[in-house]
Amino acid sequence: MRSFEDDSDYKSIKWICWVVCIGMALVEAWSQRQFINEDGISYLDMSDVFLRHNWHLLINPIWSPLYPALIGAVTWLIRPSGGWEVPVVHLLNFIIFLGTLASFEFLMRQVIGVLRPENGQEDVASPRPLPVWTWQLLGYSLFAWSTFGMLWAPRMVTPDLCVAMFVYLDAGLLLSLRDPANATRASLWLGLTLGLGYLTKAILFPLAFVFAAVAFVVIGNWKRAIPCTALTLLVFAAISAPLVIAMSNRVGRPTYSEAGTLNYAWHVNDVGGGKVACCAFYPSASGPPPYLRHPLTLLYKNPDIFAFNGPLPSTYSPRQDMEYWAAGTKVVFNVHNQLQATRENILLLFTDSHVAPMSGLIVASFVVLVMNSNASQRIKMSLRGWPLLVPAIAAIGLYLLVWVEPRYVAPFFVLVSLGLLPGLLLQDSKDAHERPAVWTTVVAIGLILFSALVVAYHVAGFPRGEPRSGMFVQVGESLNTAGVYAGEEVAIIGDSSDGCRWARMARVHIVAQILREDVKEFWSISDPGRKKDIYDAFARTGAKAVIAEDPPPFSDLDEWEQLADTRYYVHFFNGSSLEHPADLNASPQQVTESRRP
Repeated sequence: MRSFEDDSDYKSIKWICWVVCIGMALVEAWSQRQFINEDGISYLDMSDVFLRHNWHLLINPIWSPLYPALIGAVTWLIRPSGGWEVPVVHLLNFIIFLGTLASFEFLMRQVIGVLRPENGQEDVASPRPLPVWTWQLLGYSLFAWSTFGMLWAPRMVTPDLCVAMFVYLDAGLLLSLRDPANATRASLWLGLTLGLGYLTKAILFPLAFVFAAVAFVVIGNWKRAIPCTALTLLVFAAISAPLVIAMSNRVGRPTYSEAGTLNYAWHVNDVGGGKVACCAFYPSASGPPPYLRHPLTLLYKNPDIFAFNGPLPSTYSPRQDMEYWAAGTKVVFNVHNQLQATRENILLLFTDSHVAPMSGLIVASFVVLVMNSNASQRIKMSLRGWPLLVPAIAAIGLYLLVWVEPRYVAPFFVLVSLGLLPGLLLQDSKDAHERPAVWTTVVAIGLILFSALVVAYHVAGFPRGEPRSGMFVQVGESLNTAGVYAGEEVAIIGDSSDGCRWARMARVHIVAQILREDVKEFWSISDPGRKKDIYDAFARTGAKAVIAEDPPPFSDLDEWEQLADTRYYVHFFNGSSLEHPADLNASPQQVTESRRP
């Protein structure tokens, strides 16, 4: 055990930081217990594998399996009712947060023990390291901002918090490889965490080879490095190969994921010409793109009605089965498009309010390193953190080529910041002893306060554009009470982003839709014959009813039934509101599989 770990100041700062971070996570998890983002519906659909024993649901070329498997395991153990499904997921997110916090502590111990310069200096004029508590305080403030300000955890139902946990473990294991006595064991654990990381999110598959290459160099002695790196890659392959093989069989060609391919087509090639909704290509006036193997069906024109019934049961197939609906899409490298996409992504790093503070802090750190009177020594010290910088910069670079969101790059920005600490957290001998520590404390407290403000922002009900907590549960339960039961099919008029959320709460499947941009045209129709044709088109898809997310005009109110006191209304097709023996309060494990293939 290193001496700094037994120091009372080290222990005190650690527990203070843990209490603050855990407190914010508890507030965030509880206040947002009914919040579910659109991606979360896809993971909930996959999580049904434990309840239905349809293991093939976990093989999806877009959505990685580990996070929904964890959701499914917890749901299977707790068996929540429909209204408690989302709170149980937030409970799981909080548990994952605790694991991420422990992983970060492991990383911080490695950073301080391996990267922090020795206190003893032969040259009294050379920079000296700041006390350990300053490293801890700044490190945990970076963790807090990346977690609450960039990941929006544990609020968001996504695997990004799991990604952060494995990235911190990977980085800490890289640093631990500098100890020859620990190389074999650390290599084994590194292979395990890299494999589990890939099962969490596809971006960690190519990054696994970056981590392995860095590990080879960190070990130093090639006679030890070759077997240790081979062990890492062997364990990684043993974990990742089954998913790669199964996914390749489903797609029909070798692949580890289709997420990068489709995102490149949408965000760089601009495939679809902007006519893309919920990641499915909707046919235009000239028809569907000729390269699509499974285009959506256009049932009716003006307003456009699209029908979709994917290969597997899901709440909203165009999002759950993105690879299926976009099959046939090709990516083409274009220098102009690539430069434009990269430029826009770089600009986002400095304009998005959630990632800009971290970007600004990193830029300021570089300025301090370069402009300082001891710049050469400080830069040399920062180069000690290259095992953290290389994989982090590689990950950020991959995202910059395609698409950047703050939650994607959050843990990698933390690694860049930690990699710079050896050159930053130093005091020149001519400086007052307190000055660098004071500035470090100011920056750390500022980041923690910003993190607390983000939590308060969510507690206060912002962003205002989001529905109030629990509304989707209310809509789902009201829909079941009105006569649309679990496992049945419906159509929607309006936004699928909200639609897939209440549909999951009701355990129904959306099979047809009028897009939001055509809603006004639909409500403006006064001809009863045209309205009947539209309802008949919906009914031909097998839908029992159509749900609108906004109140119908006064002239149509007699045909629609309001769902509780929400803005949603339901219209049953002729003969479709007969009684059904299904349980109105069906829990997730009781969902039927009556959907057509």
